[in-house]
Amino acid sequence: MNVIMIESAAFQELVGHIEKIAEHIRKYEDRQPVQPQERWLNSKEVTALLGISLRTLQRYRDEGRIPFSLMGRTCRYRLTDVERMMKECSMSGNAERIGELHRQYMVRTGKKT
Repeated sequence: MNVIMIESAAFQELVGHIEKIAEHIRKYEDRQPVQPQERWLNSKEVTALLGISLRTLQRYRDEGRIPFSLMGRTCRYRLTDVERMMKECSMSGNAERIGELHRQYMVRTGKKT
């Protein structure tokens, strides 16, 4: 084992530096992790993603069904909001559900089966 001897003043200076480093670490350890930047879409991208028309997208905005932000004269939509809307609006595709939707369509349109 090697023994290193240093002067008291040098030791105190070293301890002071270590305390500053520890303080700096404590200061930043409680910060929230940096989130990846949110992706924003324009109206054309949203209509393509959802398979809807611009008019339908406008109606969704008017009804408050999809959140948006105005940046100048352009509407922008968060990708996460569009994905959430897609999840909320999805239906199960079992045969029973499809049959019920078909029956409702026929009644609404007055067509015979």
